[in-house]
Amino acid sequence: MRSGAGWLASAAPEQIDAFLGGLSEASLMALPWIFDFWALPHQLPPEGAWKTWVIMGGRGAGKTRAGAEWVRAQVEGDRPMDAGRARRVALVGETQDQVREVMIFGESGILACSPPDRRPEWNATRRTLTWPNGAVAQVFSAHDPDSLRGPQFDAAWVDELAKWKKGDETWDMLQFALRLGEHPQQVVTTTPQNVAVLKGILRNPSTVMTHAPTEANRAYLATSFLDEVYRRYGGQIRGAVELEGRGGGGRARAQGLGGKGAGRPPAGSGPDRGGGGPAGECQIHLGRMRDRGLWRRNRGRGARLDRYGAGGCLAARLGCGLGAGGG
Repeated sequence: MRSGAGWLASAAPEQIDAFLGGLSEASLMALPWIFDFWALPHQLPPEGAWKTWVIMGGRGAGKTRAGAEWVRAQVEGDRPMDAGRARRVALVGETQDQVREVMIFGESGILACSPPDRRPEWNATRRTLTWPNGAVAQVFSAHDPDSLRGPQFDAAWVDELAKWKKGDETWDMLQFALRLGEHPQQVVTTTPQNVAVLKGILRNPSTVMTHAPTEANRAYLATSFLDEVYRRYGGQIRGAVELEGRGGGGRARAQGLGGKGAGRPPAGSGPDRGGGGPAGECQIHLGRMRDRGLWRRNRGRGARLDRYGAGGCLAARLGCGLGAGGG
């Protein structure tokens, strides 16, 4: 399925003008915060009544952004004070510091992805995020599985589970805690490793998976980084894991994800930095909006919107390079 951003990237100038011209000022300001419009296919949750969604990919493939946006989708309602589907969320990483610095405060974390009128507040003492509508996310470390005894949740985001030293114990405790609501769900964002806990999750019939290599998100990654890591690790087992996001056994092998060494796809097989892909989209939108005078008209505004209230404008948002990228 092609994203709206993908369509815009390949649209003719007159089509872009028609699209932007058909949006109200409020819609134009809201558009940057509607992740479904900008997301890559692997960053969107599969359909169905799944319990666990595993987003498995290489370094920099956009896993963190997908996890953060999924949390947003669970806790946010139609308006800033309206309740969402989830009210109690567990954020679980290898350490509390990693949860705070990557999942919450990171460039692709929850705070960076949240519109100003829906942005949660961080309480360092309690290690919680609280949204304007009262939803709360609580931080947990995989080094302390028993800290998940007692609390209960209707949603959870688990990051880099495959590297946890106490992965089995922490995962088990989280399953006992995920008991609120009609259908509690959890998302796992991870680079694969050949570990039992990940194999077991992938074999579970209630698990769904999406996958992407590092290359899929290259519009947001330094060219020198990609050139170096593919030259050094391409064709090696480490490259298959860290760049292709392949490995982990079980369903991963069944879906062709347990392959051999990684080789870099040929040029042109993914998003292009110049005219296509998210980076190209940013250039297109910024240029068209400056031509239309929308940059000057909307810059610095903080209007509230019906669904995705936001301060600033589409150009300002894209100028920050947020698009569908992230870690």
